[in-house]
Amino acid sequence: MLLWLGHIISHAGDAIYQISLPWLILELTGSKTSTSLVAVSVYLPAVLFSLMAGVIGDRFDRRGVMIFSDGARMLFVGSLVAYLLNGGTEPLIIGTFAFTVSTFGTLFYPARDALIPSLVKPEQLTSTNAFISTSGQLAHLSGPVLAGALFAWVGLNHLFTIDAVSFSVSMICIALISKKHITIQQEKEPATHIHQLKEGLQFVRKKGDLAGLITLTAVNNLFIMGPAMVGTPIFVREVLNLDFGAYAMIEAHMAGGMLAGTLFIWRFGKKINRSRVLFWGMVLDGLTYSLLYYIGSYEATKILLFIHGIGIPMITVSRTTIIQSVVPDRLRGRIFSMVSMAVIGFTALSSGLVGPLAEVVPISTIFLVIGVGAALCGVIGLNSRGIMKMEKKSG
Repeated sequence: MLLWLGHIISHAGDAIYQISLPWLILELTGSKTSTSLVAVSVYLPAVLFSLMAGVIGDRFDRRGVMIFSDGARMLFVGSLVAYLLNGGTEPLIIGTFAFTVSTFGTLFYPARDALIPSLVKPEQLTSTNAFISTSGQLAHLSGPVLAGALFAWVGLNHLFTIDAVSFSVSMICIALISKKHITIQQEKEPATHIHQLKEGLQFVRKKGDLAGLITLTAVNNLFIMGPAMVGTPIFVREVLNLDFGAYAMIEAHMAGGMLAGTLFIWRFGKKINRSRVLFWGMVLDGLTYSLLYYIGSYEATKILLFIHGIGIPMITVSRTTIIQSVVPDRLRGRIFSMVSMAVIGFTALSSGLVGPLAEVVPISTIFLVIGVGAALCGVIGLNSRGIMKMEKKSG
């Protein structure tokens, strides 16, 4: 319950941060390329540090790692607010703050996802992951709504203050989780961080189906995440000709779809092949973005992104549960860090490409092309017998 409470409050703050940062750069510079570069600074730490973050999550107390991550992020988001309130407008400095915040963030999610199986029974994993995901979707739903409502009241700068406060609440909630409820199977570990990292990589190499899943995850995020993070605010400004409030509401509708998708998995997840759900989610994810090419109205965009949002938990909840099921406890932090690198690292690359590309190619055309590519990742997965039967092999 404490993990859930901290998660939903922190995620609400993150949702506000994630939609405010690209809009801030667009407002300050009007440059799509600068917006892309700052977005890259948010996601680049996953490429550089995720693997070692996973080792840390396996080597040290995972609860303590999460507390440290929240505390550091609270400090640096607060420092960003101070810089903005003192008249700071330099994208390079804002990007440096964003890079630092994300660097400490790489520690959090591998530790959290690896900790969950130590808190619940194996048969509860799907419902627990869906429950955690539901809290995230509720937060992502409330975050943009709050951002849109609070923007006129507190201004863009203090939306970041709200994110800093959310980290402090999450930190307190995690600190209150009793260690006696955490049960971990103790196994002999390699002596050094490097040996542990090598062991995780060797495990993935031996399980080719798991490597295939991580690879498809990376390619799918290369197609989809740059347009999602950088392309959406550009689409709102240039195609719809609307303001931050409209952008926040569009993001809220997508979060509503994510909530609907998570509730579906929560209710029916045990009865459906998780790999099938994952890859159909990729297909839905891609095709709905492609349809933005034909959309030019605010209402139609909200409906389409609601449907798009349904596919997101189909991917994330299913993938998380599959990995928790097939990977031994002592290796989970490292494997989840590889997934984090695939997701967030390729988001950095995708985000860096979209801005400069949008300077010369209409953003609607970009959505059309990348959506087809993302959907094809799902089709490939559905036709991969090894990945589709990975959990059965593990069992």
